[in-house]
Amino acid sequence: MLNGDMDQSPSTRDKLLTAARELFWTRGYSNVSLRDIAKSAGVDVALVSRYFGGKQGLFEATLAEIPTWEALVVDPDGVLAAAVASFAHPCDPGTDETNVFTMLLTNIIDPEMGGKIRCMVQRGLADPLARKLGGNRAEERAALLLAALFGMALMRKNFRLDALANKPQAETDAQIRHLAAAALEYGDV
Repeated sequence: MLNGDMDQSPSTRDKLLTAARELFWTRGYSNVSLRDIAKSAGVDVALVSRYFGGKQGLFEATLAEIPTWEALVVDPDGVLAAAVASFAHPCDPGTDETNVFTMLLTNIIDPEMGGKIRCMVQRGLADPLARKLGGNRAEERAALLLAALFGMALMRKNFRLDALANKPQAETDAQIRHLAAAALEYGDV
């Protein structure tokens, strides 16, 4: 068999990660069993321990795939563009895809993983964003930016407010840009 003809099917590890991401991120950590994940992946449940050490290790492996602000924002002037790109498109109310926003909402209230999610948002989003912003009230501006972005996404995707949910993408981008710019300007007025 030639190298180009080799089987390109996903590895067992990849199958487990894909199934875990879908289930953990939409149903919540505590509401998903390892049997649920193994069944969805089409593999034996014992393989979770082999590849990830257990349920928490598997959950943490799905979180490791989430980019931080430092990865999203190459230069400080790109913060606004990165914010709009990150929050406008994945939260389209017409989709039910597994995404980071859904994972955060589902798992922040989880009794076992809520603290880990809070820590991830602080260390992976708020702190790097504040460092990128720098200057006067950087931590507050970072927190306000995240509040505006998450709030907009929540109102669009979960509450599906008519005034926000059914807008053309260009208008949604403009709305998010407006909220993000206001948050970034906090303390400058």
